Amino acid sequence: MISVKNVSKSFQHLSLSQKTVILQNVDLSIPKGSWISIVGPSGSGKSTLLNIISGLLKPDTGEIYYNDVDLYQLHNKAKSDFRRKTIGFVFQDFKLLPYYSVVDNVMLPLLYDRKKKELYDKAVTLLQSIGIKKELFSRLPEGLSGGEKQRVAIARSLIADPDVMVCDEPTGNLDRENRDRIIDLLGQLREDGKTIILVTHDLDVADHGDKLYFLKDGSLTLGGVSV
Repeated sequence: MISVKNVSKSFQHLSLSQKTVILQNVDLSIPKGSWISIVGPSGSGKSTLLNIISGLLKPDTGEIYYNDVDLYQLHNKAKSDFRRKTIGFVFQDFKLLPYYSVVDNVMLPLLYDRKKKELYDKAVTLLQSIGIKKELFSRLPEGLSGGEKQRVAIARSLIADPDVMVCDEPTGNLDRENRDRIIDLLGQLREDGKTIILVTHDLDVADHGDKLYFLKDGSLTLGGVSV
């Protein structure tokens, strides 16, 4: 269970004395093994909320709990280690390193924690499980389609076997066919017990979640009802 309790966040404009409120008293409970989707207009704070839930951005007020772990009470190294082992990240722009092969990109998050042969075998297994063909393993990201890049990015996010998948517009750069493949893959991950937290502009994607939240004017609502 992930608990978001009374989270608020504002940003100070460099040229102005006033602050812009991005999130205001947000509460959210995310059961283990569920998929929640968050939609909202551009600039509504969706990515900010994801970053706070992930331990990347400290809120002005509020708490983030992973079961009994208060994320922002951990010191920096412990928080970084917790995030690396617990959370897998998937982004709209894939964030693959351009001069590393497909298999090396997947291995990178744990490259200094595991024996290379063990890590290579795990990366290969993950890539095969999500439909990446063996002949692509040594290819650089520039030689992949958008759908292939996103599947490689998902494999990379799974290398540490995280409990939680944080997905920021994971289908935003994909055509419909590849979008649907990623939806199916995320659905399978949920069936495997992963918790999915997904931000998207695409209601067709969002509707595959167990719950759909709307973020607007700093407030989070469930199905149009304040939560």
